[in-house]
Parts: sequence; structure tokens; C-alpha cells
Amino acid sequence: MSSNQEIHLIVDRLREYKFEEDLTLVTFHQKTPQELLETLNNVFKHLSKEHDVDLRDEPNETTAYRMLGFLPILLYNYEGEVETFKQGIANGDKDMIYPILKHLLSKLPELRKRAYLSRFLTAIEVPEEMFADPEIMEKYQQYKELQESFKETHKATERLRGTTLQPTELKREVAQLEEEKTQLKGKIAKLEQKLRKLDNFEELYEVTSKLRKEQEEEAKLGERFQEQAMQLKQSEARYYQARGKLQDVEAASSEGGSGEDLLQKLEDDVRMTRKQCLETLPADIEAKQKRSQLVHKIIQMPPVTDFDIEEMQSKISRLNSAISELVERQQRQAVSHDGQLGMFSKQAQVVARKKSELYDRLKMQKEELKEVEQDLSEKRDKLGTKAVKVLKGPEFARYADSLKLKAKEYKKKKGELSSIIAEKGILSRTEDILKTRHGDQTDFLASLEKQKGVQGAAQLQTQLEQVSEQTAEVNQTKALTLEDISKTVQEINNTIKEKKSKLAPLIKELRQVRSDFSLLETEYNEKKAVYENTAVGLDAERDKLNTEVAAVSEECRREESRFHYLHAMIASTRILLDRAAKEDAGKNRIGDANQSYRELYQSRVQQQENLSKTLRERQKMVKESHEANLEQANMFRDLRKILGAKMVSLKKEMEEDGADQGATGTNLLVMD
Repeated sequence: MSSNQEIHLIVDRLREYKFEEDLTLVTFHQKTPQELLETLNNVFKHLSKEHDVDLRDEPNETTAYRMLGFLPILLYNYEGEVETFKQGIANGDKDMIYPILKHLLSKLPELRKRAYLSRFLTAIEVPEEMFADPEIMEKYQQYKELQESFKETHKATERLRGTTLQPTELKREVAQLEEEKTQLKGKIAKLEQKLRKLDNFEELYEVTSKLRKEQEEEAKLGERFQEQAMQLKQSEARYYQARGKLQDVEAASSEGGSGEDLLQKLEDDVRMTRKQCLETLPADIEAKQKRSQLVHKIIQMPPVTDFDIEEMQSKISRLNSAISELVERQQRQAVSHDGQLGMFSKQAQVVARKKSELYDRLKMQKEELKEVEQDLSEKRDKLGTKAVKVLKGPEFARYADSLKLKAKEYKKKKGELSSIIAEKGILSRTEDILKTRHGDQTDFLASLEKQKGVQGAAQLQTQLEQVSEQTAEVNQTKALTLEDISKTVQEINNTIKEKKSKLAPLIKELRQVRSDFSLLETEYNEKKAVYENTAVGLDAERDKLNTEVAAVSEECRREESRFHYLHAMIASTRILLDRAAKEDAGKNRIGDANQSYRELYQSRVQQQENLSKTLRERQKMVKESHEANLEQANMFRDLRKILGAKMVSLKKEMEEDGADQGATGTNLLVMD
């Protein structure tokens, strides 16, 4: 049964491609088998006009047979029995039609193009014995040439459709090319004028022409040399293969084997080669393609540095430690106070569980680290000099020294800030002491300010002091925040040191694993080289076998066609000879008159001669009386015109007379 997702896809695509714009899931589900078959036929009709058929006028069996012949062109394969499939289509079975609709509607544009091309590129099956006729062979060759021409034209059309250039841009480009062509012609003409002033221009021109021809000839010879070198390699490979087979045959014959044993051995070799070509090699190619796609995705990812790896590892370690602390806290809350033995046993269980988790985590991290290092090495090999530089050794030490200098500068500034804050406190304390000793001087300062003309100066100073105090508080808060940050940084550094000490044995073990990995990689490369050499040899042998099989099959087809042709010619000739012998002996009598073929043909020839003689006499008579008959026909034509004119005038007179008599009221009998 089809899933709901497939039905949703079918309904959406039927609406999208405007087969049935008002279609819903309910109406699609309520369709009868005949309506489903009609919907499928509409999709077929959209792909090819050959299926523009009214299903009411076509039997269901014919419809199923027509659709069944079109489905292989649309790359739809049914794995069951053909008769069952055809019967299901004829009956409008949902289990048969839904998968077909899903296949067609999911890639309708591609299948429309494929159906269009199939009209011109589908091979016509011609029996082999028909190729013995030269005319049929010539027509078939013309058919193949037209197909190739159609392919090239279609490819050129697709390329033109794929170009994004507008007509104006094309015109501009053509105009630019024409201008460049004109400039080049002008330059060539100027150069010719300059060079013609030389004394040996003709000789120089002839030498340069010969040089250009020799260069072209050299290029052609180079290409021919490469082709011949390739052919030589192929010939050597075929020679070595043939020699190896000859040695095998000689060894088999020396061992006393018969021809049947040798044929059986060859059949086994062909069977093994076919299995390798159809099963083993496609699986290896698919695996390599998947691996290539994975490597391509990894290459497209941003580069990963050692610092990123360490950061991820530290993040993983922090998360693991936080998880462990939460688990321990939960265990401590769940521990009962029944005794120390229960607590110790639970602690032992927690420790064992943590140990197993750490071991599993370590194993997982080793695998991840191995994969990341492998991907990193592949990316470095791919990127080359574009890879991100990782700080190591002296560079990392200089970077650490710069961080230490910055931390020292930060501590120095922090000390200066603390001294300023302490001095501010001392001044505030002094101010309070003075106020207690001399009392409030606000009124005195106000009168003094009024006297001096600076009224409000004390209040302004107080506001400024408040602002400075607020600023100091903010600075103090910042200092506390910086202290918290420094404590956090210190804690992080301590944690990093602890984790480094814990990871030291793991790193040591990782180095050992890397060495093992290098050994395994060397062994893998060696075996890969052996595999590739073996694959190349098998490919060459397979190609040779395919060539031999094709040559033998072609020869077999030619001989079989020639056999049938000669057999037909012999039968036809034998029939003619038998008829001639009977005719010569007078035994071949036919018809009611019991005549031979000779007598029959002679009588018919005599009849045709008599008929021809009669026709010639009639032709002579017609020629002799032609002028008189033509004149008589013209006279009759003129007479007919005169009589017609008289009839018209007579009718007019009679009508006029009838009108006059009718006016007087007299009854007249008119004879027409």
C-alpha cells in the first residue's frame, strides 16, 4: 500500500502541474479505478501526444499494453510478473497506479524531455537477415547518421538555451569581435607593407609559411605518435594476455585435458569476470564515490586548527565534569543514613560507573580524534599553503609571554586604581572630621557667595562630588567584576592544568596509536596499489574479452544472415528451375484451356497487340474528325446562346403582356 506521504505528493503535483486544480485528498481517495486510469493517461498524454486517446473508445487491455510499452522509456521498473502488472493497470488497481504516478510526477520535467528524445532516438529492431539487402543496410546507416545529427543539434540547442546572454549583449559582442577583426586586418596590412620593403620578403614569407606548416605537421605527428603509443600499449597488453592464454592452453593440453575441459575452463573464467564486472566492481565504485563525496564535504568545511580541537576537548571535559558532579550530587541526596557500609558501597558503584563512563568516553574521544586528525591531514594535503598556520614551539611561547605581560599590566593598573580609591576614602574621612569640628558652614558660604556674586557654587560643588562618588562606586563595581573575572580565569587555568595532567597518559597512548596508524596506513597503501594493479589487469582482460565477444557475435550474425539469404536464393532458384523444366517438357498446364505458360503469354500478347491496333485506329479517326467536330461544337454552343437569349426576351415580353392584360381585367390563358 502507498503511504500518506506519497499520496500527498501525488495530489500536490497534480494540482501544481494543473492536471486537476481543484483536487483534494478526499476527492483523490474517492476516485474509481476508471478515473484513476484516466488520470494516469492524462499524465502520459502530457509526456507524449501519442497517448492522446479517449479511454472510452479503447479497451482496458489495449490501454494497459500501451502504457506497459511506454513505462520502460520513463525508467520505471516493475519487479513482479508482467501479466500481473498489466492486469493491475487494466483494472485500475491503486497499488499499481499510485507508484507509477509518484514516479512520473516527482520528476515530470526530466521525463518529458526523455519522452521527447525517445521519439527520435529509440532504436528500431531490424532482423539480422535483412541486412543482407544492400538497400536496407544503406537506409539503416542513414537512419543512424540522422540520429547522431539529431543528438548534436539537440545538445547545441540545450547549450544555447542554457546561456544567459541577451540578444543585445550578443549583438554587442559580435560588433566588438568585428571591430577586433578589422583592427587585426589593419595590423596585418601594416606589417605586410613594412615587410615588403625588405629585400628578401618573398623568401622570408615562404620560409615562415613552411615553418608554420611544419609546426602544424609536427603537432599532428605528435598526436599521431601518442595515438600509436597508446595502440602499442594496448597491443602489448593483448599480446601478453594472448601469450598467457596460450601458455594456459598448452599446459592444459600437456596435462591431457580435452577440448571440453578447456571450453569449461573458459566458461568459468567468463563467468567469474562477468560476476566481477556486474557485482564486485560496481560495489567498489559506489563505495569510492561515497568516500569521495564525504571527503569533498569535509574539504568544503572551514579548516580546523589544533586550538579548535583543544577547545572542543576542554569543552567536552567541562561538560563531562559537570555531568559527573550532578550525578554525584544526586547520589549524595539519595544516600540514606542507615550506615557507612551502604554509603561506601554506593560510592564504590558510583566510582565504577564513572570509571566505565570515562573509559567509554576516552575510547569515543580517541576515535573522534583519529577521524579529526585524518580529516585534518587530508585538508592540509588538499589546501597546501592555504592552510591556517597553527602556533607551535617558540611562537606559542612568545604568544604566552605576551599574555603574561598583558596580565601584569592589568594587575598594575588594578593596584593604581585601588590606591586612588583608598586616597578618596581618606579625603572623605577628613571632610567629615572638619564638619564635626566647625559645624555646618552652609549659611556662611551662601552669604559669602551672594556677597562675591557666585551664588550656588557650593551646591554645584556638592553635585559634582556626588557625581564623583557615583563614578567611584561604578569603578569599584567594575573592580569587583574584574576581580571575579580574574578569579574565574585563575580557576579555568587551574582546571586546564589538572586536565592536562590527566590527559598526559592519554596523549602518550595517542602517540602510540598514531604510530600504529601509520603502519596500518602503509600496509593499506601497499594493498591498495596491489588492488589497483589487479583491477587494471582485469579491466584490460575484460575489455579484450568484450572485444572478442563482439567480434565473434558480429561475425556470427553476418554468417547467419548470409546463410538465410543464400538459402532463400537457392529455394527461389530451385522453384524457377522446376518451372522451366516443366515448361520445357510441356507438363506445366494451367487454366480451363489447358495451356502452357508460353501459349498463355503468347495469347495475351496477341490480345494486347489487337487492342493496341484498335486503339490506334480510333486515335486516327479522332484526329481526322477533330477539326470538324470542334467547329460543330462551337456552332452548337453559339446556337445555345442564341436560343437562351430568345427565351429571356420572350419571357420579358410575356410578362409585360400579362401585366397589361391584368390591368384591364381580361382572363388570358398563357402557354409556356
